[in-house]
Amino acid sequence: MLETRRITMSDGAALLGGLVSGAFGAYAYYSPTLRPLAHAFTLWIALLAAVVPGARDGRAIARAIVALVAAVLAFYYGKDVMYGVKYPGMPYLISTEQIVLWCVLAAVAGTAAGLVFGPIGREDVRGTVSTALAAGLVIGEVVRRSDRTDGIVFAVATLLALGLVLARGIRSRPQAVRVAGWTVPMALAGFLLVSGPDLLEQILLV
Repeated sequence: MLETRRITMSDGAALLGGLVSGAFGAYAYYSPTLRPLAHAFTLWIALLAAVVPGARDGRAIARAIVALVAAVLAFYYGKDVMYGVKYPGMPYLISTEQIVLWCVLAAVAGTAAGLVFGPIGREDVRGTVSTALAAGLVIGEVVRRSDRTDGIVFAVATLLALGLVLARGIRSRPQAVRVAGWTVPMALAGFLLVSGPDLLEQILLV
């Protein structure tokens, strides 16, 4: 029991990965070239695919929550820092309500993400379906942003995230075929999932 509760290097990597990805997102927000990545879930999907797979359900959920909450905090407070660098002396108002809302959403999403991303890398049915759903999230994000001109940066990030998911999840050619078959319906589920947070934010913060 003590072994399962011990904090490991992989747990620390989830925290560090969340902070780094959130800080990168804040930097991207003020970069004309990288800005398409600032509000794209592709970055966070790649984060989860990097730090969660291989953990059991409880540990996977904890890592996903830690990574996403750290990313949210680093993103919003990083935007404050970057604003001060870009516009010295100008006031910047941090919305506490918005941060709290996104931290709550990160905790909820992290719980679901732990169950989805944890089994990635296994060859059983759950591992195959989880890999397909993670790939579907990446594809769903492309569909969600299809009305925007995001350019080559977003395209490259999408390919890298999709490649990471498939590399972590596929262990054999037969499994690759099964993942491909599952990815089609999972892309629809992925679109609905990545569209949910923005819709909820608009409803709650009106």
